[in-house]
Amino acid sequence: MYDYSNYGQNNLGLGETDNLIFQYTGAAIAIIVILGLIALAIAIFVIIAKCKLFTKAGEKWWSAIIPLWDNWVETRITGLKWYWFLIVTGVAVLTAFLPEGFSYLGICGALLVSFNYNYNLAKKFGKGNGFAFLNTILPIIGIPILAFGSAQYNKDAEVKKDGVFEVNW
Repeated sequence: MYDYSNYGQNNLGLGETDNLIFQYTGAAIAIIVILGLIALAIAIFVIIAKCKLFTKAGEKWWSAIIPLWDNWVETRITGLKWYWFLIVTGVAVLTAFLPEGFSYLGICGALLVSFNYNYNLAKKFGKGNGFAFLNTILPIIGIPILAFGSAQYNKDAEVKKDGVFEVNW
């Protein structure tokens, strides 16, 4: 008589379901590795673009890769007053530590601060409000356009030193 106790099992004693789990796990790991490599390539590209952008603005290229220092240099490049550096740093820290239900407040604050930076950055490179919006929403596209495109940095361009949303104290 035939012994059905090993039916559906391979040499390792694993059933067909277990084999499928191993196959799908391997595929999932491969997809995660591929997406991770794509994300790494995009991050390196944006870092290179930001270094080129800083060089176009007359700053050292390495200023773009040092945390916090790049925000300070970007504040100078955009022509905003010094306290905008504190606002950017404060919003970043606040967003990181907000409770889960309030994270949208940090995101809204970060978008407003980012638009202030990008508005002045666009003006310094001779671009308009639409480009400031593009650079706020999709900096992965806007920064390389400024860095590798024909736009020239104009240090004396008219900008709003207190930001787009001026507050009269």
